[in-house]
Formats: sequence, C-alpha cells, structure tokens
Amino acid sequence: MKRTLGAVAVTATFALALTGCGTQSEAASGDSALKGDAASAVCDAVEVGAITRCENFYDDYWPEIDKQLDALYEEAKKADDGTLVIWDWYELSPDVIAQFNERFPDIKVETRGLTYNLSSAIISAKATGSRNTDVVSGSITSMAAMYDEGFWEKVDWASFGVPEEYLTIGAPELMPDSINGTLIQYNTEKVDAVPETLDGLLAPEYKDKVSVAGYNAVVFAGYGMAEGEDKMVDLIDELMSSGNLKLLEDQGAPLSSGDVPIALNQTLFNPNPALQVSPFEHAGVWAQFSGVNSDGKNKPGAALWTLWNAFDPDWISLRMTDERFASTQVPFAGLPADTFAESTGLMKTNSDALLLGLESGAETETQATRDDWQAMINAADKALNG
Repeated sequence: MKRTLGAVAVTATFALALTGCGTQSEAASGDSALKGDAASAVCDAVEVGAITRCENFYDDYWPEIDKQLDALYEEAKKADDGTLVIWDWYELSPDVIAQFNERFPDIKVETRGLTYNLSSAIISAKATGSRNTDVVSGSITSMAAMYDEGFWEKVDWASFGVPEEYLTIGAPELMPDSINGTLIQYNTEKVDAVPETLDGLLAPEYKDKVSVAGYNAVVFAGYGMAEGEDKMVDLIDELMSSGNLKLLEDQGAPLSSGDVPIALNQTLFNPNPALQVSPFEHAGVWAQFSGVNSDGKNKPGAALWTLWNAFDPDWISLRMTDERFASTQVPFAGLPADTFAESTGLMKTNSDALLLGLESGAETETQATRDDWQAMINAADKALNG
C-alpha cells in the first residue's frame, strides 16, 4: 500500500496532457448519490501543523462511522456481485485483503499495482469502457489529472461521520487516509547525524555521500515553496556540481551497505536497524487521500473500503504494531495522539519523523496551492534530470 508522490505527479501530468482535458475548476460537478446519515459531533481540535487533529475521534466520531460501514456493506454486496476493484501504485497484499475480509467477508477484492501507469490506466479504462478501479487515491498533486477529469465522485464524507476539519486540506470529496513526506534517510554506521537543512548537505564532508532518485524531485519542492524556485534550482545545481549529490534510481542498496549513506527520499521501508530517518527544514509533509471513482461499478464498496482503511481502530492498531503491515502508509495525522503512541518498528520510525516534521512547520500541499506545488516539482525535475 505504499504510494509514491514524485513519479506519480509526473505521470498524472502526462496523462492529462494526452487527454487534452481541463483544469481543476472543470472537475465533474454534481453531488454523489452516496449519502450517509451520521449524527454530527464537535471536534476536540489540536493543530498539528496544517492538519487538525480530533482527539475525541474514536469516542465521538467513530461510533457513527462504524454504523455507516454496516449500511455500506449491505449495498456493496449487491453492486457488481460484490466485486471491489482497487488499483494503486502497488497491489494490495493478501494480508491486507484478509483483514478487510475478516469484517466484510462477502466482498471480493481484485487488486492491481500499476506504478507509473496508474493515472493513465484509470483514464484509459474509462475511454475504452473497461472495468475500472472503484477506489481512487493519491496526494493532491499526484491525482491532479484524475481529479480534473472528474474521476473523484463528489461524496459528502461528513454525512458518513468524518470530521469537517479533515476535509479542508483537499477538496471535500478527497478523504484523507494517511500522511507521507520527504525525509533524509541515513545509515548510522557511516554518519552519526544529518543536517537539519538541505543547504547543510553542501558541506565538503558529504561529497559522494548523498543520493536522490531522478523521479523523486518532490523532495526539493517544499524548499522551493518556502524559498522560491530560483533558490531551489541553485541548491540542486550546487549539490550536483559539487559531487555531493548522486542520481541513483536504486537508493536502497547503497544506503543499506553504507556506500552512499544518505538518501533524500520519503518514508523508510528497509528493516536494516542501522537506518534512520530525519525531517528537515522546509521538508514537504502531505496528506494522502482515497475516494470513490465516478467511473467505478461498486461505489458503496469503494466508500466502505475508504472509511475502513482510514479509520477502523482494529486495522489502524495492526498497522501501527504489526510488522506485516510496515509498508502501509502512516495513518492520517488527524487521528488522536494515542493512535501514534502505540506504534512500533518501522511504523514508529516513520510516524515519529513525519509528525515531528508537521509540528516543526513542514510545507504542506493544499487544494489552493496545488498548481504551485506541481510547478515547483516540475522545476526541480528539470534541474535534476535536464
């Protein structure tokens, strides 16, 4: 269930160009027929960077959402013979599907992992009349093409019990289910600590020691949003020309061996105990979202999956503590602090770093700044790859 931002953003932009369709103001209009009847609650709000946390979520919101899941399940069993299709960057693991089916046994989940081709596959399926994914997902920038072409059904998630405060970073039909962000990964057997800023990596001691993947230009975009495009491009040029920064498509092996002990990347999924992650000034930390594909055949099933995956307390607890699910994304930062306090292993490593980044003022995408972020990612990509 890992998702990758930088590469998907480039793919989504390419797919949009192919179709010749419009801008975010031209996304499909009209409310969804999916509608819940959850009672409202009042959020016990704590600000975590740009995200609002509801500390009373599981006391006051979850019981209502839980009731909605039961109703959605009954409808999902009837739609397309109970088949739920989920395409993502990577296919869902059998263990994840088994957890979903433990509660919803009559839903047959079909999954595909499409990596770079995710957005174009969804757009192509609609164009050809093929069976499409029921669930759409991504960050605000990575799903730009699909959003602009109206693939995100305009579901009123608040009617299913989701706090209104969760629905303000993205468009209201985007249901936040996790967070991700840019982090410095490093091998503690080779370097004791890493700088708190990207500029700090210009020091001579880091020559030949830092890597970035060519498709992951987003790691510089937060810096660009804070300091401006020119300073960002100059920084990339200096890091490259100094020999400090290497372009490596496979960062994992050199990081783990210590041959290139620092990697500009996102969350860590390598269990090597020598590896750590650190946030840095002007890092990007963003919400990731799921929703209902307007071209899907099992829309109740898509809503069911989206709410279960984001909020079910038993499932969230497993993600936080069971290493089988260490490659799932860090849950949405709007959940209560106690949710993250129980984390262990890689999930603790990643969640601690991302939450610290948010609390320290990380740059965060919003629907209003989407196009600015996309332009910054494109500028960083050009500086890295020519």
